[in-house]
Amino acid sequence: MKKLFITGLFVLIPIALTVSIIFWLFNSIDSIFRNPLEILFGIPLVGVGFVLTIALIFATGIIASNYLGKKLIERTETALRKIPIVNTVYISIKQMMDTICNDQKKAFKSVVLVRYPSKDIFAIGFITSDAAGEANERTGKTMKSIFIPTTPNPTSGMMVMLPIEDITHLDMPVDAAIKLIVSGGIIN
Repeated sequence: MKKLFITGLFVLIPIALTVSIIFWLFNSIDSIFRNPLEILFGIPLVGVGFVLTIALIFATGIIASNYLGKKLIERTETALRKIPIVNTVYISIKQMMDTICNDQKKAFKSVVLVRYPSKDIFAIGFITSDAAGEANERTGKTMKSIFIPTTPNPTSGMMVMLPIEDITHLDMPVDAAIKLIVSGGIIN
């Protein structure tokens, strides 16, 4: 009985979590437009917000694909860059999206092993670029910028600069390292 219960539990937990995440995501997207429309019309409108959000994404894609749309986006970006706090947030998100979507240049150059956050602990990281010139000048060493992702969400993490002698290169492909990080070390 105990073995059957545990087997059933291990089968149902991933399914239940997946369904829960999908429902949460659907409701989060749906509520963007649904809540104001329900207040306006006074009736429940489940799914309308999701459909309108998808339609808005497609409409934005259509607008952004033509000359006038590109000019409108450029002006909007220029305006956002002039607002003190908004510019920092917008520029950071825009750079991350550009890095993720850039097919011509890999965001992560290679997988490395670094001693972080202390000398007796190792973390998997990704070389993103050579460190800024000033970092090399001030330390007197050749430095690399390393992104150390968090588990289970590798899109967040810590950026550190380390001397090349403190970096151990791994033969692991970037996608295998991401799977390892997302799984918390379970999938090798």
